[in-house]
Order: sequence, then C-alpha cells, then structure tokens
Amino acid sequence: MNAVKGVLGIGLLAIAIYLGFARFPLWSVPLLALLFTAAYIQGKWYLWRDLFQQQNRKLYQSLLVTYFIQTVVVFVFYLLGSGAARLLSR
Repeated sequence: MNAVKGVLGIGLLAIAIYLGFARFPLWSVPLLALLFTAAYIQGKWYLWRDLFQQQNRKLYQSLLVTYFIQTVVVFVFYLLGSGAARLLSR
C-alpha cells in the first residue's frame, strides 16, 4: 500500500512539472493544489481525524494554511517544469 501512495505522490509531482513544461496557464496551479492538499490530508489522516470530527475553527484554519503551503509547493514544481522547457527550447 505504501508503494501505491509513493507512486501516486510522484505522479502528482510529475503532473505539476508537466504543467509548467507544457506552459499551462497559472490558474491551473491553485486547482492542482487542491489535489495536493487532499493527498496530504489523506496521507496524514491520523493527525487530521480529530480535527474533522470536531468541525471547529481550528479545522478551517488548518485547511487554509495547508492549502497555501501546497499551492507554494505546486508553484515551485510548476516553475521547475517551466524552466526546463525554456532551457530545452534554446
């Protein structure tokens, strides 16, 4: 099961790099960040379970912070793909 999670995680990173390489519009970064956030929460479910059961303010704050962090991660990989495309196009 851990191998499947690893392959799916690497797949998400590859998608982020491909988005930059193929010069997709920047609005695709926040959309992909939603998938990254969902994958992160699923991977750390043992930490998030209590927050989802309580449904209080801390849950929404944690979701927002996690989403922003994942957006930055996706943007970094998007830029890596974009940079690689520019290097290869010369």
